[in-house]
Amino acid sequence: MTDINRSRSVALYAPLGSFAVDRGPAAYAPALCQAIGASLTGLLFNIEANTAPSAEARSFAVLEQEARDRDGINADNAAQLEQHCSALGVTARTVTAIDHSHGLINYIADHARLHDALVIGSNRSGPLSDRIIAENLLFETGRPLLVVPAAHDGSFAAQRIVAAWDNTRNAARALGDALALLPQIAEIVLVMIGDDKAIYSTLDHADLTETLAQRGIAARVEQRRLNGRKIGDALQDTAIELNADLLVMGGCGHSRLRDFLLGGATMSVLDNPRLPVLLSH
Repeated sequence: MTDINRSRSVALYAPLGSFAVDRGPAAYAPALCQAIGASLTGLLFNIEANTAPSAEARSFAVLEQEARDRDGINADNAAQLEQHCSALGVTARTVTAIDHSHGLINYIADHARLHDALVIGSNRSGPLSDRIIAENLLFETGRPLLVVPAAHDGSFAAQRIVAAWDNTRNAARALGDALALLPQIAEIVLVMIGDDKAIYSTLDHADLTETLAQRGIAARVEQRRLNGRKIGDALQDTAIELNADLLVMGGCGHSRLRDFLLGGATMSVLDNPRLPVLLSH
């Protein structure tokens, strides 16, 4: 049997308006790829629907020139990303043209499904904001999303992760995705948050930590109370308090008809991520 060593691949969504090669998702994705030996596909689009409206009357020729200028800036962004990846030794390509025949979200999802993860930001500007795109892609791609705050310094680390744990399918999927994607993980803190909610399991805390220890990972369980906070805020507070590099959590949809009607924890984290967050559904 031939021994084939296949590398990982990561997709990055960083459109015009939220691209910055020195911070946020466009800096984090190349650092992630360098750390895990992955290639990168950068999806960098000029989303004109997110352009700020103007009160000034402008001719069609002016509007066409503005669109060309935006395309030029976006092409420069793609070149910057490729150069940055080259300096890090990361194989990268960029996609700047959009096939609108099936819609923007479907086009991004088609790309993302072929990668191990999608890195995206949380910019909330415009009707097709990163925040809206992330919300939809979480339930469309079958791949984990790494949501990175715009102000993040772009560095990647995953020595210590905090994983939201309630013994559900979504929590298990998120933890499994993190373990499969990130070989650097040395410590996992399983965090259970809730005032009265019972977590149904045949395993006690010792079983959880001993099972993870078999994988060479130090693990412990932390139980925290909400104390009047939203659960997403409580999770992020705990992750920051514990100096976690990454928060890992399952994305919850409460509607079978419309999965993008999100659970409270997912919604509050997407609205205001304060550290990199891996979301799976």
